[in-house]
Amino acid sequence: MADPRPTPPLHPDDPQMYRDLVEFSPEAAYVVADGRIVYVNPAAIRLFAAEDATQLIGSEILAHIHPDDHALALARRKAVLTSGVPAPMVEMRFVALDGRIFEVEVQATRILHDGRPATYAAARDISARKRLEEQVRESQKLEAVGRLAGGIAHDFNNTLAVILGHSEMLLADLPADHAMRDELQAIHRAAQHSASLTRQLLTYARRQPIAPRALDLNTAVHDTLRMLRPLLGENVTLDWVPATESCHVLMDPAQLDQILTNLCANARDAIDDVGSLTISTRLVELDEAAARRLPDGRPGPYVLLSCADSGRGVPPELLDRIFEPFFTTKPQGRGTGLGLSTVYGIVRQHHGSIVVESMPGVGTRFDLYFPRHELESAAVSASAATAVAPTASARVPASATGTTVLIVEDEAAVLQLTRRALETQGYRVLAAEGPTAALELLTSHPATIDLLLTDVMMPVMSGPDLARLVRAERPDIRVLFMSGYSADLVARHGRADGDATLLSKPFTLAELSAKVREALEARSAA
Repeated sequence: MADPRPTPPLHPDDPQMYRDLVEFSPEAAYVVADGRIVYVNPAAIRLFAAEDATQLIGSEILAHIHPDDHALALARRKAVLTSGVPAPMVEMRFVALDGRIFEVEVQATRILHDGRPATYAAARDISARKRLEEQVRESQKLEAVGRLAGGIAHDFNNTLAVILGHSEMLLADLPADHAMRDELQAIHRAAQHSASLTRQLLTYARRQPIAPRALDLNTAVHDTLRMLRPLLGENVTLDWVPATESCHVLMDPAQLDQILTNLCANARDAIDDVGSLTISTRLVELDEAAARRLPDGRPGPYVLLSCADSGRGVPPELLDRIFEPFFTTKPQGRGTGLGLSTVYGIVRQHHGSIVVESMPGVGTRFDLYFPRHELESAAVSASAATAVAPTASARVPASATGTTVLIVEDEAAVLQLTRRALETQGYRVLAAEGPTAALELLTSHPATIDLLLTDVMMPVMSGPDLARLVRAERPDIRVLFMSGYSADLVARHGRADGDATLLSKPFTLAELSAKVREALEARSAA
């Protein structure tokens, strides 16, 4: 029941009103005279982690300010007392009674205390805000690097497709004892190695295709570690501590293998003599406060995969850079600098978060948070996928003879390679260097075209947009996309139809042939 007594009006001449305003203020307020604290409000007691005001009254204010900020604090206090002009808001670091260092915004003005000049200051803890700002800056930086890495990988994949394709065709034509065969095989192997590097770049940029499914992380990690044990060497003790509960996540098993491979290799290289690596899982529930401490974290149930090594650790000044592509602290010739950036990309691609803690001489710990997956929804998804997937018996192999393929690719070298490869297999091929040329060719070629094989990213018009125009005129044509970016970018641009498939660059001739057959056989199955 409401208090029937009226609240007395505040009077501007009432000193108690101003005392109450300060006492109940959520901002810390304190008064300093002759360099010592003479008053603190309850918020200041909480700010400095004191039990009561007696722990602060009489102490030197500099004892509660970080040594590196002493000069700033003294200069501001002198200016305020001398001029009487309030000091503007400034950021500095305070030291709580428990030793914790935190950042504050503080402003001050001159007052009289017991008839003597003093400073009245108001401070606000901004540590949480600064952490969030740093997370945003780091996320934006890594996102920008990711876009750059993805763009480089896209262009490089076109070049690699040409190198791999032509070397593969030459190797197929040369006899086994030809003098140039070893040199061609070396070129082909080098191109394959380069292709694996671009895949890691695309993983970091979150543009590598994934095939997630429901996994019990306990079982999956256990099975993978059995194969990875030799990677660590005899000098590293591996401890595996699984959670007692099932830890189901929606994840691509191949990507989990890559995460563990990279983290194990990183731990091995960080341990100079003998040491240990502990890998563990557990279920965690993140509330709002805990989620805010993670990059892009959201409240909810998670599975935490932790990898902690006893290696040399990472210096604090380098810790913020360890997920950058090509950044490495390893000696020249050891490592590409893509291992941890690949882990970062995979975790983010699976809607997770990754946190690293390290101390030189002590070791490094990686905490990977993956959203927990409910098995019930996984079962529904699996049954739905089974219902729409064509059975093996329904697939009728497509014959290349009499089959016409329209290739659309703005990179001339890739266009000619793909044309030659398909013609060698017996397909009739129409080649267009870009969407405009493809639409013109479509108009001038009234005969049946069975398959549209188009790049995703092209000038004037994207591959999916081109496919929609073509399907409007020729509804029966099948569509096969090819891209150096992967399925994620295709999904972002929108597919021309639900059954279009993707050929990732760089591709081998066998992969090209298989994908073309897959696209054509889907027509037969339909």
